Amino acid sequence: MTGEKVSQFRASALKMLVGAAVGGGVSAAALALAGAGLLDAMGPSRVALAGVGLVYLLMGGFVAFGLAAPQAGAKLLNVGDADELRDDRAGMARSVAVMGVTGALLLLLALARSPGFAAGPVSAEVAMGALLLSTVAGVFASWRWRNAFDELNWQLGLEGCLWAFCISWVVLSLWAAADFLGFGATLTPIDVVTTLSAMMLLGSFVAIGKRGMMTR
Repeated sequence: MTGEKVSQFRASALKMLVGAAVGGGVSAAALALAGAGLLDAMGPSRVALAGVGLVYLLMGGFVAFGLAAPQAGAKLLNVGDADELRDDRAGMARSVAVMGVTGALLLLLALARSPGFAAGPVSAEVAMGALLLSTVAGVFASWRWRNAFDELNWQLGLEGCLWAFCISWVVLSLWAAADFLGFGATLTPIDVVTTLSAMMLLGSFVAIGKRGMMTR
């Protein structure tokens, strides 16, 4: 490994460590704010869904910070320099919006009242309404933004979706089979939403990583 590659790897590792530390702190604060009673009532599936929602919100927050303070943001985000943040401000602002809405929506669903979870602080009607509204808005935004991406970003998006689908197919198929065959691995609708949402993130990282864009 060349000296330049080592330097890039160290810089990327440091960014990941900083991100992990901030994420851990935010997660700990969120758990403390929720309280043990609510967490116990939510159960593992809802807590996992809320955790994925927090990851989306944190990622959106990191990018928003980078847009607000390009010099500092360039040291935290996976970009070449501050000028890259400034040049791609519009595209990154769209990413902030998508990640923010997705994260907030997942948190709403995790906290929504439902049969077996009467302690939820969010009504089922509000959560379902937000889901429907965000779906319509997402379709409209996708149509409006269809020509706003260059060839590389289009290809990364397609590859990320393909990886997300393939990984989700394997995970959910095995999980569902273990459930209906009686191996005790219960698969709930919440688990499906959590898995698909998490795999979208993982698929994106795989697509970016395969092109060597994780170390810059």
